[in-house]
Amino acid sequence: MKLRPFVGTVIAAALLLSACGEGGRPNDGSVAIGVYPASALSLPVYVAVQQGMFDKEGLHVELIDGKNGPELISGLIGGTTDLAVGAPGTVVPAIEQGQSLRPLSPYGSIDLAIAVTKDSGITTIEDLPGKRIAIPSRGGAAEQFVNQLLAERNIDASTVQFIAAAPTASQIPLARKGDIDAAVLTAASQAVFDAQGIPMTAITEVDPVGSDGVSSYGLGTVLVTTATFAESDAATPVCAALEAAAGWIADPANELAGAQLLTERMNVPADKANQVWASQKSLWPVQISADRWTQNVAWVNNQTSGKSDADVPFDPLC
Repeated sequence: MKLRPFVGTVIAAALLLSACGEGGRPNDGSVAIGVYPASALSLPVYVAVQQGMFDKEGLHVELIDGKNGPELISGLIGGTTDLAVGAPGTVVPAIEQGQSLRPLSPYGSIDLAIAVTKDSGITTIEDLPGKRIAIPSRGGAAEQFVNQLLAERNIDASTVQFIAAAPTASQIPLARKGDIDAAVLTAASQAVFDAQGIPMTAITEVDPVGSDGVSSYGLGTVLVTTATFAESDAATPVCAALEAAAGWIADPANELAGAQLLTERMNVPADKANQVWASQKSLWPVQISADRWTQNVAWVNNQTSGKSDADVPFDPLC
């Protein structure tokens, strides 16, 4: 199977850890969860910790920060963690290479948009050829997202120049100097740009209901666990806690508390936090259809391995 280097590294590291790991953690109510630190991708986990939902289920949770998706999935397969915050671009190839991973709810609808600088001259996706787009890393979810949007409009992705600029903090100086025309941003990172006096205008939707193509069906977050953990006594309580967190996020009564959590955990400016929280309320369904899962598999395979959709059946833990 032909993989992009980014994805190939994920699988190679994961397989090595799987061979060398201890084969799982003790089944005593302790649960280790690998998370993206200071990221809305980890929001349900942060909510479940802060609101005592794991405690209510009798679970003792340890959060383990990961630098990126490959590291998080590798740690899960190697036995360092029991659950991990993943993304289709890392989870799907791992399953295709024989790893027994299972998704669990809630699912994070994709929270990405292409946002452009005021002097870019870009108003639609069709204006992107010849432009410079900042992304965290080559081959990752942001690049795959742009490539899919272009493919849906029959635009050659090679006409776009991707600038690997690491986190948001590194992209801001590039935008300020005029070294990029656009960036792939979450609602939270767009708020950070705004707070730095660099207004960025989104030319794609982040609303999974009001948009089309990958912006409507795409998943940005896939919480995932192993088949071993799925058979443990902690599996059902974990599902209950995380689904309770999804309900809390969707409840309008929690807007102020949610905005405060974003400020504390994700460094979202306080005056922008309510705006960002409003974007999160509809992004965390506790159920998705098998068809939506298949669409995400097809999206990943289009960017990476080219395997058929049937290689990754939908087998959720909860």
